[in-house]
Amino acid sequence: MDAKTFDYLYYKTHGYTDEQIRQESGMSADELELMDSALKHILAEIEAERPKAKNIGPDFVKLTRYVYADKSDQQLGMPRPDAIKARSGELVALPAVGTLDFKDISLQETIAKRRSLREYSDESLSLEELSFLLYCGSWARDFRSNERMEITFRNVPSAGSRHPIECFLDVHRVNGIKNGLYYYHPIKHCLILIEEGAGIQQKIFEGCLRQEMVGKAAVNFIYTAVPYRTCWRYGQRGYRYLYLDAGHIGQNLHLASEAIGGGCCMIGAFLDEGLNAALDLDGYEEFVIYVAAIGKRK
Repeated sequence: MDAKTFDYLYYKTHGYTDEQIRQESGMSADELELMDSALKHILAEIEAERPKAKNIGPDFVKLTRYVYADKSDQQLGMPRPDAIKARSGELVALPAVGTLDFKDISLQETIAKRRSLREYSDESLSLEELSFLLYCGSWARDFRSNERMEITFRNVPSAGSRHPIECFLDVHRVNGIKNGLYYYHPIKHCLILIEEGAGIQQKIFEGCLRQEMVGKAAVNFIYTAVPYRTCWRYGQRGYRYLYLDAGHIGQNLHLASEAIGGGCCMIGAFLDEGLNAALDLDGYEEFVIYVAAIGKRK
């Protein structure tokens, strides 16, 4: 879904008149008429489901309590999901973990300095710095697999070591890497090129609601969730753990960014449909859950 389609659906479902929609979105009368025809079924679906949204938060907390739970797929003997999703594309090697030289900064000082940084210099990140950031949030230090269970161990906690969070990178200024969208492989500690160039970056920028920091960051980390990796073990309660796991990663990334003389801003405001489409995700079996803009301090 592009930004104009989202604008139309948002304004239409919030009671704007056609004239107001044209003023707010810049659509012509012909474009609006085309949208009315093409998106009629989606509008009907949204209106039918909106009553559910009024109490979805309290209902989610209530209905994911243990007293409501059925047996999980693990308890039912269903095949275990893979710990890593298969991806294909051009491989980009990263420096080995531990090769970065740090200035003398204590953990206490790093925590005290942590702020959400939204303005960045034009300085690029080095490959060693990018490798360190990935090591802190997504790298798998151990991988174990058998017929019954497949898990990874990382530098962040995760319920049952399920680690359902995948990491993509929107690279703008990293030395030695072409601009574009990459997937990070946490076991091989390498990048896989998904799509090169400004076209995909514009889609990501639009999906992040055109937030200025996303366009000016050296790199944007885009985290996606694979819910079944956790729900296989924990049932619907596993959806709670997705957001906890993402939060653990976000804090590690914040502190790691401070340690390299940079800064980070975690982003929860994004157009789900737009970012999922940019990453070719279905929004159900895998969906964007968190974004982080990172760059060097001015």
